[in-house]
Amino acid sequence: MGKKNREKRRGDSHRQRKRLIGGIIALIAAAVYILIYHRPAPNYDISQNAAGSLKVHFLDVGQADCILIQSDGKNMLIDAGNNNDKEYVISYLREQGVTRLDYAIGTHAHEDHIGSMDDVILNFEIGELFLPDQTYETQSYTDVLIAAENRELHVTHPKFKETRYLGEARFIFVMPDADREYTDINDSSLGIRISNGKHSFLLCGDSSKAMEEEFLDSRIYLHSDVFKVSHHGSSDANSTAFLKAVDPEYAVISCGKNNDYGHPHKRTLKRLKKTGAKLFRTDQQGTIIFESDGNILTCNTNAL
Repeated sequence: MGKKNREKRRGDSHRQRKRLIGGIIALIAAAVYILIYHRPAPNYDISQNAAGSLKVHFLDVGQADCILIQSDGKNMLIDAGNNNDKEYVISYLREQGVTRLDYAIGTHAHEDHIGSMDDVILNFEIGELFLPDQTYETQSYTDVLIAAENRELHVTHPKFKETRYLGEARFIFVMPDADREYTDINDSSLGIRISNGKHSFLLCGDSSKAMEEEFLDSRIYLHSDVFKVSHHGSSDANSTAFLKAVDPEYAVISCGKNNDYGHPHKRTLKRLKKTGAKLFRTDQQGTIIFESDGNILTCNTNAL
């Protein structure tokens, strides 16, 4: 009887050990499963930790684009308005204390974006000049290339996700393929997303809905606090899906008063309204300036 009891106890002990080992294995398997399948989605915003002083000026250059970005004593100009905006653009830059542009970006070759870029190149020291890799035989585009050659300034054609620093802020080129020749010149626009601490700005030139689909397919991180509405608020850009991905808190439209194109289009304004973004317009409010210290974002004017 004693022997049977000892054997029974050994059997019970063996079963308990098996249950304990099985429980430990189950816990390890559950932990591995959670780590692999339930970990947070990767954050593709490579700029989220950069924090300094950032100032973004959306210049009132009528039916055109010109954006000055300043961060910790560094300067970048994105587009330069029309040809007849040269005196205003140059004087504005000088008033802001600009003597050197660390970066100059001509988003694409249309005159309302690079019209005065040749004069900017001739009047300021330029660290790096970015242009899309395309052939466009207009006088405005030719003038920019001649000015760059005269200043012995190399032209950079940026790659997808290529990144640069501007002071403490960082920016990434978000267009999927800068080396492609596009039938629609607008679609060659060099787009960037610049971040400073908690705040970010998305600036995509005149990219159309077709390009917006490529942005989305590329899975590049688009969410931004401030969105420069593409193509002056045209209805051929700023699709519902794209705006949903950007999900801006503020939207800025650069356009001219009573322009011949009807910009911004009513359908675009309706789509922007659905996002809940607060709207700013250079045709109604003049030059619009945002400032960020990485934690607080302010603007020199109230939303419409």
